[in-house]
Amino acid sequence: MASANQWEVVGKGKKGKPQVQPMTKSQRKQFLEKMPRIEAKDPVKEDRTIYDAFNASDGPTEKNVRPSAGDAGGKKGAQVSKKKKPEQNGKHVLKPLPIDEALAKIDHAELESILSQSQLRFPDNQDVWLKDLASYLNIKLEKVQEPEGAFKGREKDYPMARLSGGCKKVIFNVFRKCSKENLDHLFYHCVQGMITESSKGMSVIGYKVFLQMLAHYKPNIVLQRLPQYLELLKTSQNRPAQCLSILWVLGQCGITDLRCGLRVWLDIMLPCLGIRSVAAYPVEYIENLFQWHKYTQEAYKEMGMRDYFHVLDTVFSPNVAIPTDLRKRLQAVYPDIRTIAYGANPSSNLHNFFASYLRRAEPSAPLIMKQEVLSCLMQCLVKDKQSRSTWCQMYTKHLRQSGVLLQHLLENWDHLSTANRQMLREMLRSFSVTNEELASQGRTSQEGFELCNVATQELLQKANQSRFLWGFLIFFSLSVLVAVVVYDVLTSPNIRASRTVKFVEDYGLLNAIEQAWNRITVFGNVVIGWCRQNFPCCFHHVQETLGPWVRQAWQLSLDFGTYIVNVSHPHRLWAVDKMQQALQWVYSLSPESWEQCRTWLWLSWDYLKDYTHWIWKHVLHLLFSLQHWLEDHVFIGNFTTDKLQQTAVWGVEQMQHYTVSFFSWCSQMLSAGGK
Repeated sequence: MASANQWEVVGKGKKGKPQVQPMTKSQRKQFLEKMPRIEAKDPVKEDRTIYDAFNASDGPTEKNVRPSAGDAGGKKGAQVSKKKKPEQNGKHVLKPLPIDEALAKIDHAELESILSQSQLRFPDNQDVWLKDLASYLNIKLEKVQEPEGAFKGREKDYPMARLSGGCKKVIFNVFRKCSKENLDHLFYHCVQGMITESSKGMSVIGYKVFLQMLAHYKPNIVLQRLPQYLELLKTSQNRPAQCLSILWVLGQCGITDLRCGLRVWLDIMLPCLGIRSVAAYPVEYIENLFQWHKYTQEAYKEMGMRDYFHVLDTVFSPNVAIPTDLRKRLQAVYPDIRTIAYGANPSSNLHNFFASYLRRAEPSAPLIMKQEVLSCLMQCLVKDKQSRSTWCQMYTKHLRQSGVLLQHLLENWDHLSTANRQMLREMLRSFSVTNEELASQGRTSQEGFELCNVATQELLQKANQSRFLWGFLIFFSLSVLVAVVVYDVLTSPNIRASRTVKFVEDYGLLNAIEQAWNRITVFGNVVIGWCRQNFPCCFHHVQETLGPWVRQAWQLSLDFGTYIVNVSHPHRLWAVDKMQQALQWVYSLSPESWEQCRTWLWLSWDYLKDYTHWIWKHVLHLLFSLQHWLEDHVFIGNFTTDKLQQTAVWGVEQMQHYTVSFFSWCSQMLSAGGK
């Protein structure tokens, strides 16, 4: 503190620091020996996982190779690693493999080892087994050329078909051990994984192959979560590649099951027709679906009326923005869709469709839509009787649409059969009575009433008109005429004496026919003589005129053929090479089976070679025994060979005699008629 302008120092005074005496060499040596040391050890070894199999062929990584702290040349090692790093970065990047080659290289033994490791670690968790297999396939195919999302232009089971038979057998065996719930969860998990990996720019070929195999094994597994797949599709619609991959994966169920494929197309692919980037795939898929399945009976109960009319509005309504070429292709497959919607018995089911058809028969509807709806309404009225009662119930509330249908019925009335006209006549009479009631109630101002009234009156007038049966009359007249002529000829002693011939002679028809025949014969002989006389000269002239050109054309054809042979030589060699590769691929699917077949063929050949002579001797012996038995027990009495031969000769002689007699009688009748 300060007092009297002076400072006082508060605290203790400094003590002198103890002086440290320097250590001798012996003390320093003892101190270093007693000091604890840090020994450098190798890094802790990581546990083995299923992913070690993926990196086994890649060698030690940079993380596992570290210089020890006790190395004398630690700094040099660091410098060397720094020098080698740019060299490794500049290493040549391998080109991606084709998908066929990469799939063929997958070893089923390695796949089995991955599966066995997963089963050993998680014996009761089937989900882990399947996810490990899917991850393994995707990792093995991550360095593959990424093809087009839907594999356009390939066979229907591509790329699964390129996988070896052993690998497919391993995966399908795991599928059989898993429950339906596990497979459903796995399918959804793999679809999500495919979308996630694809958004990161990584390859998803392995996921596609695995999902394709799962869809082939159990097609209805795709139908379990269609709303969730539709949500995934909506979130990915701005990424055409992902959207196309989802559509392709979900559509694989239709290859083996038409019902599942049709349901996927209706619920998932049909809404995608408005997405221009992927609109072509749903159209191509439905075309292929009907090509894969020629018989559509299994899908009759899959499509309801709501689905069918949604398809009808999509295909024919201009409100849906679909390219013109795709719309025409959809209209080409629409009859198959309509057949499936009608079901197995259209005659008892069409009345259910009539009301929805009639509501769409608007006067302002597009022409192509109106034509399709009206033709379907006509089919309902003709084939299903209940459709007429349904129309009668809807008539007053749908006058505008009924007027359009009545006008169409009036235009096509002449094309209806008589039975259909009679059935429609009663319905038209009820419509006429209804029109009179509406007129008496003063409801003639309703839209469509005037058109319905006029069309009904004209149809009733046509229905009440009796048609003259010209066809029946002509047929009846010809039948009567032929019967009279035949009866007259048979009852007359000869053809010349019949009344028909006399009638023809009296009216000069026979002479006219004879003159016409004579003239035809004369002119025919003249034409034949002219051809015999002038044809050689004409042929010689044509040969001299066109011969050089024909020979030149023939020579050009030969040259063109030679050119084609020479040009196609490398292509033919390529085809032969590919054929050999295909044969090798087929052989590689199951070499043991081919070896067994070859062994069996050689054994069969040796067996036949050894026993053919023995079989032939026994066959001859049996034939001789049969011959002796027939001679002793059958060919006896009246059935001896001599008597059978005599009977055959007598039958031929009698046939010849009757034939000669018939020709003689014919000539006598003709000569008598000529007189």
